[in-house]
Amino acid sequence: MTLVTPEPPDGAAPYNDPISRRLDPGEKLTVTFSPKQRVTEFTLPILAISKYRNSSYEVWMDEEPVYGPAPIPPTDVDDMTPTFIPARTFQSRMKIIVRNLDDSTTRRYSIQPIGWEVTE
Repeated sequence: MTLVTPEPPDGAAPYNDPISRRLDPGEKLTVTFSPKQRVTEFTLPILAISKYRNSSYEVWMDEEPVYGPAPIPPTDVDDMTPTFIPARTFQSRMKIIVRNLDDSTTRRYSIQPIGWEVTE
């Protein structure tokens, strides 16, 4: 079992909402995740994104940059190791920007945020 810091409190609502999209050469994908519950805090220890050479990865939480732009993702979807220790938190939204910087290859990028929402 993967250990995360902090551990989810009793009654936390689990969150695992993966998406996949194909990006043509030079194309950009912007995805926004918002809590599904009425919450006081969203906790995200793991953010996995498909890892490709010639790509760029950025993560914003509540309009603040928290990762990148970087040539590697926080963690790869095949690894699923904790990304942020301690886990990152946000209140209203997380924006992820992925760019396929390759000039000739279409790629399928998967984005998988794993965490929990603390309900009121």
